Amino acid sequence: MTTDPLLARIAAFIATHDAPAPGERVLAMVSGGPDSLCLLHALVEARVGPVGVVSFDHGLRPEAAAETRDVAAVAASLGVPCTIVHLALDSGPAIQERARTARYAAAREVAAREGWDVIATGHTASDQAETVVMRIARGAGRAGALGMAPRTGDLVRPLLGVGAAETAAWCARAGAAAADDPSNRDPAFTRVRARGLVAGLEDLHPGAGRNIVRFADLLRDEQAVLDAVVVGAWGRCAREGGLVVSALAEEPVAVQRLLVRRLVGAAGIAGDAISAATVDGVIATMAGSPRRDIPGGAAVRAGGLLSVIADVPSAPDESRLPVPGRIRFGDVEVSSRTGPAQVPERWRVAIPPGGAISVRGPRAGDRIALVGGGHARVGRILQSDGVPAPLRARVPVIVVDEVPIWVAGHRIAAGVLAAPGEPAIVLEVVPA
Repeated sequence: MTTDPLLARIAAFIATHDAPAPGERVLAMVSGGPDSLCLLHALVEARVGPVGVVSFDHGLRPEAAAETRDVAAVAASLGVPCTIVHLALDSGPAIQERARTARYAAAREVAAREGWDVIATGHTASDQAETVVMRIARGAGRAGALGMAPRTGDLVRPLLGVGAAETAAWCARAGAAAADDPSNRDPAFTRVRARGLVAGLEDLHPGAGRNIVRFADLLRDEQAVLDAVVVGAWGRCAREGGLVVSALAEEPVAVQRLLVRRLVGAAGIAGDAISAATVDGVIATMAGSPRRDIPGGAAVRAGGLLSVIADVPSAPDESRLPVPGRIRFGDVEVSSRTGPAQVPERWRVAIPPGGAISVRGPRAGDRIALVGGGHARVGRILQSDGVPAPLRARVPVIVVDEVPIWVAGHRIAAGVLAAPGEPAIVLEVVPA
């Protein structure tokens, strides 16, 4: 066990929260900054299970290529395998959100291909404080104020118990040369401005950032109790996909909010759309107007039942995709370019040149060829992958000469990929 006090604290946090659990194979996302370098060393020192590294060159800064090579060198010195992924993103609106989406998608592709059980990120307590402040500012309810959990699905966050200043100090002590990304100081980005707000609160009250994190931790501890309350109340109030208005009215207002939040989420509306204002709007539908629009759908009162209906987005029109070229398809952009084929990823594949390429939504009868013969229905693929029915129409299906070859983010047809290194048409999907 390590004698370094900071790494020992991180190891204790890992053990307490199973983030990761003993024996799990962990793929660490390492940028080369102080947080991720500390993460890598902490995972190796904790000896919980095998560790690997994935590092990304987003194609946005010329220094990034050298930074990923430095990460690979550090990994090699620790006896840890490293995969470098080149994302080749375009600068422009929402670049941080697009880059984050691309990173996570690529990390999951690497994890699936190489057999890693969980993905570790370098989020610290400082990131947690910024996240909570941003969510509260956006009007999030109690669930939003929980911040990030130490473990969520296939993601683990071993550094949530330490601050960014501590990881930077550790790198200085350990002689670990950390990369410096200037975007972390650019006030054009929301998180950078949130960082400034937390710093201002520290000036007002020393320890404010730590107190915000503690607040989120306390709320998360209480969540298990509230979950049990919601389960009981749901049994009393829920019927036929909605909530019985008369039964809901008998519950305390706080329980009404929790039930409505669950109702909205069950309709397929999630994320920032379930704000405190949204929940209160649905509750207001118990009396007065029988219908109220909410972000992502509507609340409806009919026959004594309160229901939430998600918007059913229409499928964008089919569009021809030139090579090279880029088109908008709903909430994403689909691009094509020529170049050598790389190993396929969830949101990027390479196919041999030739044929007319189009992008459209799924259609009845669409099928994708399977390895070993046979076909799978596109609708069944999306259902199996958990895509809510109202959202399936906006999943891009790439078609070559009228034949579906790629359900973007879900399945590529057998036999259509170009071999790595061969001349190819590279297809990529990113948030618009």
